[in-house]
Amino acid sequence: MNAKRLYDLINMDSAEEILHETEAVLQIAYPEVDAGPVIQVFHDTMSLYAGTYPGYQACSTGYHDFQHCAETLLALIRLIHGAAAEGLLLANPAVKLGLIAALLHDTGYVPAQHEAIGAGGTHTAAHVNRSMNFAGHYGRQHGFTADDIQACQTMICCTDFDADFDAIMWPSQDVKLLGKMLAAADLLAQMADRAHLEKLFYLYQEFQEGLVSGSDSAEDLLRKTMDFHSIAEDRFKNKLESTDRFMAAHFMQRWGIEDDLYRLAIENEKAYLHTIMRHKDPDISSRLRRKGIVKKIRSEKKN
Repeated sequence: MNAKRLYDLINMDSAEEILHETEAVLQIAYPEVDAGPVIQVFHDTMSLYAGTYPGYQACSTGYHDFQHCAETLLALIRLIHGAAAEGLLLANPAVKLGLIAALLHDTGYVPAQHEAIGAGGTHTAAHVNRSMNFAGHYGRQHGFTADDIQACQTMICCTDFDADFDAIMWPSQDVKLLGKMLAAADLLAQMADRAHLEKLFYLYQEFQEGLVSGSDSAEDLLRKTMDFHSIAEDRFKNKLESTDRFMAAHFMQRWGIEDDLYRLAIENEKAYLHTIMRHKDPDISSRLRRKGIVKKIRSEKKN
């Protein structure tokens, strides 16, 4: 196959297509794993973000939305499949819990019914702990064992940039590896999104609502993304044990593609971002047109 973009393989804007591809890859890598619980959590998480899950309001975060949860799920199963293709096999129960953790890893952004109405950005600083708490609440509601809940929560904890991995009490080596894979999948799903640069304008809105300092404007956040690429690479290599490397084996085994399409998408983004910065355009956002995101945000500001 000559595909050179993730979007050439499936419609990455369709959560349902992402779910179907996840099921297909899971069947290839771990045919004994029952996809049923993962599918249920997928639809429950979709309901949660939409505001139809009991006890919760809709969450309208444009960056950390349900689509990102779905894309993280897909990135994780691709890493799991790539690892299996290289002979690194994981326990079946841990694989299932890892996929569930991927879906629940950002649920902390969703406001509960009793909380003040907001887009969800209010909970930016505490979202990982809130996500872990929701995983516990959800797990108890659906009959998860205490050990399964702990495994999910531990893997979700790994997505926190500030998490001290040396201080984590790992339930097993499989959970430890899957936690690092989940953290890698979380980053890959964000950075390889074809509208990632545009979505940074949503991220800035979340930072503002959550009182997160560090950027003076969306354009400033965009400029700092050049440095973030280096920070992410260091995280992949040194903290996550280069678990992102398993993508290459996945694309070769699943699609016969020699390229890691996530890495290719990230490199293309970096190149375009450097091009924008070199032009020193006073209105950087004018070069970001995908999905009409920036235009929509500007229009909402005017109104």
